Amino acid sequence: MDKGRELNYQYFSQTLLPDYIEENGVSWRVVYDARGHFEEPHTERRIGCGTIEVNNYLRAAKSPTITTADFKDAKLDIVGPSGNLAGVLFCEKEGFGPLFNEVDLANRYDLMIVSTKGVSVTAARQLIDSICGGRGLPLFVLHDFDVAGFMILGTLHRDTRRYQFGGYIDPIDLGLRLEDIDGLGSEPAAATKTSEDKLREQLELNGATDAEIDILLTDRVELNAKPSDALIEMIERKLKAHGLEKVIPDDKLLEETYRAFHYSNELGEVFDKAREEFEASEITVPKDLGEQVRKILGEHQGLRWDDAVRNVLGDTIDDIQEDKEKVKNAAGNFTQADDDEEDDGE
Repeated sequence: MDKGRELNYQYFSQTLLPDYIEENGVSWRVVYDARGHFEEPHTERRIGCGTIEVNNYLRAAKSPTITTADFKDAKLDIVGPSGNLAGVLFCEKEGFGPLFNEVDLANRYDLMIVSTKGVSVTAARQLIDSICGGRGLPLFVLHDFDVAGFMILGTLHRDTRRYQFGGYIDPIDLGLRLEDIDGLGSEPAAATKTSEDKLREQLELNGATDAEIDILLTDRVELNAKPSDALIEMIERKLKAHGLEKVIPDDKLLEETYRAFHYSNELGEVFDKAREEFEASEITVPKDLGEQVRKILGEHQGLRWDDAVRNVLGDTIDDIQEDKEKVKNAAGNFTQADDDEEDDGE
C-alpha cells in the first residue's frame, strides 16, 4: 500500500480492492452503484448501469411473449434484446440523450443506447458482453477524438483486470476518427504523466492509426465540437454503411402476433357493442367510504388508497396484492441507484 496516498473511496475501489482480490484469489461479488444508464428502444425502460441493475435486467430478459386479449387489448411483452434490438450504441457522453430522443434514433434503428460518462464501468461491459458477445449483435461506439476516447473503444472488447469478456466482441467505431474531425475546433490534449512512447503504445493497442496518434499526442476534439445535425448525419451514415436493419422476428412469432391482435380487435368490437347496449345500475357511494378506506389502510399499510376502494367493492386483499405484483414484474423491478462507480480502464 502507498502510505503517502490518501485513502479515499476512488483509491479504495479502483486500486486497493482490485489489488486485494487479484493477489488473494478471492471470489467476492462486489456491488457497485450505477454510473450512467442504458435505455431500451420502444419500451421506455431507462435503467442505471450498476451491478444490481444490470444483473436484474439480464435475469429478467426473455423471449417475446404474447398476452392474449381479455378485458384488455392483446400486447407483446418484451424484456431484453430478443425481438427488440438490432444492436447496441455506446456513447461516452450522457448529454446527447435529448438529441437522440429528438431524432428518435433508438426507435428508428432498434438500438439500445448505453452511456457511462466516460470509460465503461464493469456493469456496462457485462451488459454488452451478454447482449453483443452472447447474441452476436453489433456494438457501435461513439467517442471523443482523444486518448480517453480510444481507451473507451479498447476496453469495450478487450480484457482488463477489472473485467474479462466471455464472448467475442468486435466493436464498430462510429468515431470520432481522423476523417471526422476535419474543420472542427481542437483543444490541447489532457495533461498526463505517461511517457510519449507508452502513450503511443496504448493508443495503438486501442486501435488508433499512426496518423491519428501524431495528432492525439498534442490535441483532442470532442463530440460536442460537431454540430448536432452533422453528428446525427455521421452516426446514421455509418449505421447504414454497416447494414443495420430493423428487427423482424421469424414467421412463427409474426403469425402468432397477427392472430392475437386480430382476436383482440374482434373482441374489442364485441365489448364496444356490449357497452352501447349496457344499462348501468344506479351507483350509491357508501356514506362511510372514507372511514372504510381508513380502516383498511390501518390493517394493510402496504396498500394505496385506491387499493382500499377496490377492497370496499369486494376485491380481496390477495387479489389486490397479486395485481400489484404483476405490475411490479411488468415494470422490470430494476433498481435505480446513484451514480458512483468509476473505472480507470486498466
